[in-house]
Amino acid sequence: MIKSIRRQHAKLIGSNADTTLQARIFHEVSVIAMIGLPLALLVNLVIKVPLVNVALSTAWIVTVAMYINSRYFGRLRLSFILFSAGTNVLMVFNYFINSGIHGPTLILYLLSLVFTLSVMPTRQYLFWMLMNVSFVGGLLLFEYYNNEFVKVSYTKRSDLFLDTATTYISVVVCIGAVLSYLINSYQREKNNALTASLALKEANDSKTRLLSILSHDLRSPLNSIAIFLEMLNEYDLSPEERRFLENNLLNETKNTQVMLQNLLNWTKSQMDGGISVNMVRLNLSNVVSSCLLVQQAAADIKAVAIVANIDPSIELTADLDMLKLVIRNLVNNAVKFTLSGGEIQLYSSYDSGYVKLHIMDNGVGIPIAMQGDLFKLNAVSTYGTNNEKGIGLGLNLCKEYTEMQKGRISFNSIPGKGTTFTLEFADDSKQETNVQETNLVKNQ
Repeated sequence: MIKSIRRQHAKLIGSNADTTLQARIFHEVSVIAMIGLPLALLVNLVIKVPLVNVALSTAWIVTVAMYINSRYFGRLRLSFILFSAGTNVLMVFNYFINSGIHGPTLILYLLSLVFTLSVMPTRQYLFWMLMNVSFVGGLLLFEYYNNEFVKVSYTKRSDLFLDTATTYISVVVCIGAVLSYLINSYQREKNNALTASLALKEANDSKTRLLSILSHDLRSPLNSIAIFLEMLNEYDLSPEERRFLENNLLNETKNTQVMLQNLLNWTKSQMDGGISVNMVRLNLSNVVSSCLLVQQAAADIKAVAIVANIDPSIELTADLDMLKLVIRNLVNNAVKFTLSGGEIQLYSSYDSGYVKLHIMDNGVGIPIAMQGDLFKLNAVSTYGTNNEKGIGLGLNLCKEYTEMQKGRISFNSIPGKGTTFTLEFADDSKQETNVQETNLVKNQ
């Protein structure tokens, strides 16, 4: 019932999305007037002032016409100007036929001013205030010097109190509606501004972070590449020295490429509402093998062995590009923090309905102080065992992409002994099999 009333009210007044605040206030007061004026007619039948009924009936007709003109034809400014002019004329008429200063007309003029200021632009406030004061002041001066033209129309003292009370209640309702709209609008705009401010601050923080990454982290590898190229170009090197520099140049170029790829992928994931996820059925062994082809060169340069022991029958549901990116980042990190002659092992397991991929190294491990913030954007990027530099985005990206694939990522690290990262994905095929088996049992 209440929801139905609210929907009907929204149709009469207009929604926040397609109707301005000024228009909604005008429509709200117009609806109140269209309901209240017939009630005022009934009150006036009791106090027996016939000419006032003429004014009230005319006011009701003007209100309905101007409401329709604004709500359904969108001509708010014209409607309000005509409404204001018409009501001011009617209030002048009402002042003379309804007891002048002893009647409720002055209260109606106050309502008219509040209503006008809530609808019209602030630059017009002075004009409307002066016009309102001029009407009221003119009427009071005229009655003061020409008292015989204004007669008290109430036959009984109770009629005066009834008319004043009902008018006052109507004015309070209208002013309450206007103030409610203004206060709610102010609070809504304040909340929107606060939300926008926080979003802008977060965006600026991310932009500052990215600019810092670009200026600081890319400078070092690019300088190294430039130095290697200068040495190859300017010095007469032996074949062994040239091969050594070429290997270092290749390694530095690959590290820089990984950094840029991480940065571009992370940036893409933050823009346009994030990237889409294409979940397909994949063979884990094939995915890992294709990833190791890219990382093997960097491992060979450091003389780090990579051993893969993946069950060739294991399949999982994931996004191929995202999964490859996560595995490449984790293997790249393992190579980065493993000493020359070390070893990296990739192996699979299946536990409680989850397919797991473990990437274990016997490198330097992760300091205890860094483990709590490891997957956060503000994680401190550190140099590898051969001074390889990261950008602090790789693991943050791994966590985001793993969770987007409905998976989980975790790690276990002992400083000085190594680190193991684990990716977990629910085995949907097992769940489907269980459902089918359950249905088969039920059918039997």
